[in-house]
Amino acid sequence: MFQDVHSTNKPFAGITVVFGGDFQQTLPVVVNGTREDCIQATVQRSILWNTIEVIHLRQNMRVLIDASSHAFTQWLLDIGHGRPTPPQNSSTSITIPDFMCCDTEDDLITSVYGPMSDHAHVPSPDFFAERAILAARNNDIRSLNSTILDHLPGDERTYFSADSYSIDGPTAQEHDNIPVEFLRTLNASGLPIAELRLKVGCPIILLRNIDPKRGLCNGTRATIINMSNRLIEIRLLTGDHAGEVALIPRITLSPSLTGFDFTIKLNRRQFPIQLAFALTINKSQGQSLNHIGIDLRKPIFSHGQLYVAFSRATSSQHIKVLLPDNPHAKKTRNVVYNEILLN
Repeated sequence: MFQDVHSTNKPFAGITVVFGGDFQQTLPVVVNGTREDCIQATVQRSILWNTIEVIHLRQNMRVLIDASSHAFTQWLLDIGHGRPTPPQNSSTSITIPDFMCCDTEDDLITSVYGPMSDHAHVPSPDFFAERAILAARNNDIRSLNSTILDHLPGDERTYFSADSYSIDGPTAQEHDNIPVEFLRTLNASGLPIAELRLKVGCPIILLRNIDPKRGLCNGTRATIINMSNRLIEIRLLTGDHAGEVALIPRITLSPSLTGFDFTIKLNRRQFPIQLAFALTINKSQGQSLNHIGIDLRKPIFSHGQLYVAFSRATSSQHIKVLLPDNPHAKKTRNVVYNEILLN
């Protein structure tokens, strides 16, 4: 558009444009893509890259300045660059410090949220704004969210989705009687679950851009104030609109066809939210949290995930990690694509 308006072939018509990003963090997601596919999808492989001037930001503004902050920030950089971290010589795994480790899932939840059974009332929104548990896979966070919600005081309400589908092609008539019960078992990334269990006061995260001007964007965290059949009232926890109240309606959503491994086109009418006691590591990018739990019983699987998980914290003293039950080693996998990193 800029080129057309200014009648020039220069990128963005020569207007200065600022891009922000960190190649130590997760790369663009390519469904079923290889390492090479993910790297090829980055701006480094764009025709624009040769016209971009790289300006480095060297200071970690998230980590609180204390006696241990320098060692922690250096440890994060080693993870992000795939360098060996003491006391090992391997760049493909890291050893988790003893003070970060916990033994069971209950210990992980308690270290982040405290003994949930001791809460006579739902904690304040500020309590949830500064803490979360991170995991690499959607199935893991759904299990954690369900477990924590069961311990939260208050009455639970379940919202069932209205699912429909369409089929194109010669097999349409062969699959024209799919039961609703089967449709409710289908899940895809970015799609709300069919049976959405909620309680007043619980933290949620938005899955779609609803009203960006009011801060209702994909990835915005909030708490629930009130629930009715057709609307959910929320209070925003993050961003410039933190503290403001908004109403969320049901909307009809369809998963991306490239990321949905079924022959049908699913249409799901549901509130575009999910519980946010636990978040996927990819979804947590951009968040700053004072208390973090990281579930690594199933290790990370792509570039930058481990770095993102640990770098969400403001202090190393407020990180707790749950590893597989292996008494012989407190190690976890680290995946780094060195060819994408800048010096």
